[in-house]
Amino acid sequence: MNLTIYLITDDKYFKGRDLLETIEKALQGGVTAVQYRFKNKSTREMYEELLKLRELTRKYRADLVVNDRVDLALAVDADGVHVGKEDLPPEAVRKVVGDRLYIGYTANSLEEVKRAQELPVDYIGFGSIYPTTTKESYKLVGVEALTEAIRLSKKPIVCIGGIMPYRVSEVVKAGCRNMAISAGILGFEDVKKAAEEIKRAYKETMKQLMLLGKV
Repeated sequence: MNLTIYLITDDKYFKGRDLLETIEKALQGGVTAVQYRFKNKSTREMYEELLKLRELTRKYRADLVVNDRVDLALAVDADGVHVGKEDLPPEAVRKVVGDRLYIGYTANSLEEVKRAQELPVDYIGFGSIYPTTTKESYKLVGVEALTEAIRLSKKPIVCIGGIMPYRVSEVVKAGCRNMAISAGILGFEDVKKAAEEIKRAYKETMKQLMLLGKV
């Protein structure tokens, strides 16, 4: 499981763009995992895209995670599946997938992070850290809550929501080592360059923290 630079797809960023070509450029820029998240496609279309995406992510040694659809994640031999509070409960997902997939779960408050410690999940997506345009309805938690979530969680925290290249340093200094990003990469015309900027900011900030003895 390598979710350092975790790309989340979204319908609105692929209008007039080739899915595989765009994601390949992001992978070339340094993306370490891709979450396939689309709401307006047929099951057959998603399955066929995921088969191609599985080949592509393997080529770049990146993880493939499927949002919501446990059946599709298993069918294409993905690495993980991500579920939210309105989806199949993590306990049920674990019964279905066993040890074949890792499971991600969404938390939007510190209380939910605490409760998630008892769930059979492997990482927790926590946010929204900043205002975001990717989701119409979201809860803003902020950077201070992120630091607290990382402190109290035994499971890896993936910070999500409004993480742009210029905000990477702040979330890394707050303790985040896994960043879920959508607009911060796909919102740019040159997705490879955007991913490279995020990777560079992450590495530079980690280097600074190491020199200060904070890692």
